[in-house]
Amino acid sequence: MNRLITILFFLPLILSAQQLYIPSNALVHISDGANLEVGGDLENNGVIQNNGTLSLYGDWLINNNFNGLGGRLQFLGSADQRISPPQLTVEDFIVNKGGELLLTGDSYSVSNRLELDFGNIVLPDGSRFVLESTARVYEGSNASYFDGTLIIRGSGIKTFPLGSNGVYAPVTLLNVFGLNTEIAANFERDNAVDPVPGDSLLGVSHLGLWEIELLNGGTDPTPVSIDFSEENLELGDFRINNDIRHRVNSPVIAYASDPAGIYESLGVKSLMNSDSLTFGTIESELPIMPSLGEKIYLAMALAPRIPEEGLYYIPEAFSPQASDPKNQTFKIFGERISEDGFDLQIYNRYGSIVYSTSSFTEANQNGWNGENQRTGAEEPAGVYYYTVRFQFETGLPVQQKGAFYLVK
Repeated sequence: MNRLITILFFLPLILSAQQLYIPSNALVHISDGANLEVGGDLENNGVIQNNGTLSLYGDWLINNNFNGLGGRLQFLGSADQRISPPQLTVEDFIVNKGGELLLTGDSYSVSNRLELDFGNIVLPDGSRFVLESTARVYEGSNASYFDGTLIIRGSGIKTFPLGSNGVYAPVTLLNVFGLNTEIAANFERDNAVDPVPGDSLLGVSHLGLWEIELLNGGTDPTPVSIDFSEENLELGDFRINNDIRHRVNSPVIAYASDPAGIYESLGVKSLMNSDSLTFGTIESELPIMPSLGEKIYLAMALAPRIPEEGLYYIPEAFSPQASDPKNQTFKIFGERISEDGFDLQIYNRYGSIVYSTSSFTEANQNGWNGENQRTGAEEPAGVYYYTVRFQFETGLPVQQKGAFYLVK
């Protein structure tokens, strides 16, 4: 007849073992305040009840039961570690080690604390790692991050300490509010397909891709914050980019419903600790709205920067024969310009009006094509003059005179 062997570890006991084998008829109980350190591999065929601290330096093979509802689990090995409990529930999950921690089981749950001091957690596809609504995330860096899909439950500020290929890329949902909310996030260092910028973007980076998915419940719209690093937001380095007339640009967060879809800007509310091109912390101006069954993909992008009061740009030359259609007409470019009170007039060197409009939309989208608006005849090459009057949406008036070249 098999008998149950019970081994109890009580405060203030600290027990170290190089290797530990727990047979199928054994119960190991670690009391509150006690610490069991296993310097090598741990094989558990019995039952472990952990209300204290279990510290592991080697691999962990578990074939029976582990109850860590009230305890702390530490991974401290100097090299890669592999753990394979089919299901694991623990209060505190702490990683402070060299190498990677590979989780090969089905389901992991942390109720109080996920602490990433050193070393990466690697979670294969198909496994679940859940931070309960009461759990908090501590630390995270290029030397310690979560590589895989991380699930977080509950409302509030939710930070996903994600990373991949040596790049720490956390994403934070700043205002999750809803019932039974369960959100998953993942980060890929390289987008396998070329992201396409929408009309408001200069280009979208392919060096980082965040995936957000609402798995359960619901949430109100939430702004997003991203830490980006080792980026390259130079205009010439986008695989697909738009040629938009602009004077100043800014990093923004962009979103799409497909990695290869058309990305639109979420804008930028704040940009901190950044050189604007390769690293920084950016918060979106607009929120995302996760819906059940739909994924949201986020990427870093570059967009023209528009001051709050608005901006405008008037070219100094154009040519109806230009190879670029954007340079074939004379247009007024601007943002946040009101239609009310707009007036543009163009004169030839004799002072005769060859083009006029009272619509900013007309002046911005069509413009003057080099023909006399009254007679339809082509005007000769040379210097032409304009006067323009308008106001921004803020009410700030602008009146300007100038000259430009019609090139043929």
